[in-house]
Order: sequence, then structure tokens, then C-alpha cells
Amino acid sequence: MSSRKRVLIVECDAHARERLACALRASGHATVEAGTGRDALRSVQMEKPDLCVIGVVLPDIVGRDLARILESGDHGENVKTVLASGPGTPCDDRRDDTGEHRVFRWAHVDEVVTLINTVLDAGADVDASTLARPMTAGPLLIDPGRLTAVVDGKSIGLTRRECRFLQVLALNAERTCTRDEIRRLVWDESEKVIGRTVDVLVSRLRGKLHAATGREVVETVRGIGYRLCEAPGAPAGECDRQSPSDTR
Repeated sequence: MSSRKRVLIVECDAHARERLACALRASGHATVEAGTGRDALRSVQMEKPDLCVIGVVLPDIVGRDLARILESGDHGENVKTVLASGPGTPCDDRRDDTGEHRVFRWAHVDEVVTLINTVLDAGADVDASTLARPMTAGPLLIDPGRLTAVVDGKSIGLTRRECRFLQVLALNAERTCTRDEIRRLVWDESEKVIGRTVDVLVSRLRGKLHAATGREVVETVRGIGYRLCEAPGAPAGECDRQSPSDTR
């Protein structure tokens, strides 16, 4: 369902750049960083990124101009770009751009990760037939027909959404799924998902799994989203981790 991609982050704000890099690495992507437009042009030549995330304000080249250069191939490489404006960017530089390069304004890094996964098709929808079949991820077996998950030989009953949630994580086992992606993939389009609905679902599911096995299966990457533990079935408490420079 997803694959590892290389993303170049071009942002003069070192703190925002590091937040984005940490979130993208946690989501399974490789990252390259640049603080100026000229550094970005050099990195494109050397690193061959699949996508460039470009800040609107750069010290040497206007972000929109850099995006046009990279997408046109005038610098020798044709690269997909996303113009992004973080919470620290002055308001007069965050105005909507109704032209070719619209600015994506973000308040939290998981919004950017979701957008990048969409652009790269890393979080694409799954065919219904795939979700109807049993699937495994490490020692975890998910059976949507019976609405069960089997861990350590123990079967746990699931609701439809809990089952779909585990399937989404299993199909993206090499990366973190953001809360926005989970809302889109687990709930129907007609359903309104507000507040901490995703977190409540995860909390209840974890309670079921832990009561049955005494082990953790779902890992929280704080400030970004959820993923399966690298070794599902690890002792409780070993899987939660903090994403550097970011809290929710």
C-alpha cells in the first residue's frame, strides 16, 4: 500500500524543518534537508528526491519560484513540489495563492505527512477485496470475516472499525499512519469524525488486546499517529515513543 520515498525539505526555519523531517521519517520516508533555495537545487541533483516540500519564505529564492524551477525541469530534474507554510510564517507570507502553486498552510506536522502521502500515493485506498481477506503482520493475524485478531495464539473479538484500523496499520506496516489518514480509511465518507474519536478507538482496542495477551500491538508515535509495534507482541510499555521536537 505504501513505499519508502525520498523527500527534500526546503525550509529556512530550522525548528520547522526538523519537525517535518522527524514526522516524515517516522512515517517511513527518507528525508533530505536544505535551508536555502541554492542548497535545494544542489540536493535535487545529488539526492534525486521524489518530492520537495518548500517553505514560502527562503533567504535567496522565493519559494514559488523554486517550485516552478523544479517542476519545469529547467534545472535538469523534474520534481513534484508542495509549497507549505508553517505556523511560524508571518501572516502576510501565508496568503492564499490561487495560481499554479497554492500554499498549503499547516498547524501540525501530521497534516503535512498526510498531504505528502496523498501526493506520493503512499496512503492510497485499498481494494475492497483486499480488506475482505485475512492478513498477517508479524505474529498478528487479522480475520475480517470473523472480526477477530489473533496474537500469541489468543483470539480477540473486534468491532468492524477496530478490524479496519488494524488492517490499515498492517497494510502500512513499514510506516506510521497519521490520524488524518486513519479517519479517511477507517470511517465511511458520510460519517463525521471529530475530536479524539481516533484516540478513543485506539484506547479501547488496546484495552482488549492487553487484557487478552498482556502485550502491546499498536504503537503511538506521539504528535503523528499510529503504527504496529516493530515486533508486535512486545512487553507492554516498550512501544510508545515521542516524536522529537513535537507534542500534540
